[in-house]
Amino acid sequence: MITHVAEASELSGRVVLWLDPEARCTPSVLDAPLRLARAYDAEIETIVVDQRADESGDVPFRRIGHVGIPDIPPVAYRFQLLAQRCRRIVEDAGRTHKVKVRHALAQGDAVDRISDMCLMRGPWNIVALTGTPSVGGHSVINALLANVSGATGFLLCGEALAKRKTGVVVIVEDGDRLPSMLRAAERLSQPGAVIQLVIGAETSAEHAEIEHQARLLTADMTAVAFAPIGPTFGVPGAMTEIIARMKPSFVVARFGGTAFADGRELSRASAAIQAPILLVR
Repeated sequence: MITHVAEASELSGRVVLWLDPEARCTPSVLDAPLRLARAYDAEIETIVVDQRADESGDVPFRRIGHVGIPDIPPVAYRFQLLAQRCRRIVEDAGRTHKVKVRHALAQGDAVDRISDMCLMRGPWNIVALTGTPSVGGHSVINALLANVSGATGFLLCGEALAKRKTGVVVIVEDGDRLPSMLRAAERLSQPGAVIQLVIGAETSAEHAEIEHQARLLTADMTAVAFAPIGPTFGVPGAMTEIIARMKPSFVVARFGGTAFADGRELSRASAAIQAPILLVR
């Protein structure tokens, strides 16, 4: 997690927001990355990746119009306009949330460019996606989580729905990650809200062990409650259904565990839960 972001002086942390001009970009979708950035006194840096750049075989070229003026192809021009629109929406939302916003543009493979961006300036980076990528889908999410070593977490945004009966939900799968996950949940919670802990375990023995560790770690915390949920017994999608019924405002979890085993399951969970999901490694 980015637990030391607030003390990192000039490297105060960054939320790298991958903007897909073809995907949905609205103020409600942007609420999660902006809340995260504000919670850690971090900045937002958007990145738009033109993945059509390799179509020319890496040979530089330009199109010339009838009067010798560079002719922008209609597809490229549309992409450009959509990217500008997304940036303006982020800037407006950033001003509302009082979060500094920067922009970056890259060409080529999106995973490679985002990885380079995080390695150039780290290590307190959270990579945020406004949704499942329009190109590549869940396989791109898998590649991001596997290859972007310069990021300490990943955020899959969701629509900020007003009527949410539960605050931040933390899915606990081991005691080692719980302290940093709780710190993140505390920063993301509304004043006076209770953090709900869900034990993510497949067997009764695992559930009992994790719950014992979690109760010891949270013994002095009054704003934490344990959701009365038992083990999943290996039933696919069981954890997703449980969390969706809770209607959380935010979910903090581990990628690759019981709850979100891979990019496909994460995409399904995002659609079902309809809330932002912050993933830790």
